[in-house]
Amino acid sequence: MKTWTPNQKSQVNALWQYAGLPSNRGVRLIHMLNQGLPVSVLDTIHEWTQMSKSDILRVTGLNERNIARRKSAGTVLTADESERIARLIRVVDATVHYFGNKQDAWNWLKKPVRGLGDATPLSLIATESGAIEVLDLLGRLEHGVFS
Repeated sequence: MKTWTPNQKSQVNALWQYAGLPSNRGVRLIHMLNQGLPVSVLDTIHEWTQMSKSDILRVTGLNERNIARRKSAGTVLTADESERIARLIRVVDATVHYFGNKQDAWNWLKKPVRGLGDATPLSLIATESGAIEVLDLLGRLEHGVFS
């Protein structure tokens, strides 16, 4: 069993930092998401996580054609698309923080989890409610509350 120790410091080399977000939460982030993230954030997530771009789009529920259109036009993601990306980043960072490394986190995200009704955490990230369930489960695990 993993022992929980409080950690008030922000994660070093967290995905949200690597992706250029001002923080993983707060008013500045909300403003940035409302303005729209650059399409290049998808490449950044791909580099950091080693997820395929098609997996990133599938998990976030983003349309590949819309993203290609925005990229070629030099425009930013919509507020909704940006929020979906932030949701993915939030869950991935929480998972890496809990497991301590990207590989173990990625393995957990891809496997069915009993505490999530035998769904894979990645399959739930496309919705806000699903992402909340994944984050809640990670919080319970971190605090030693088994589900």
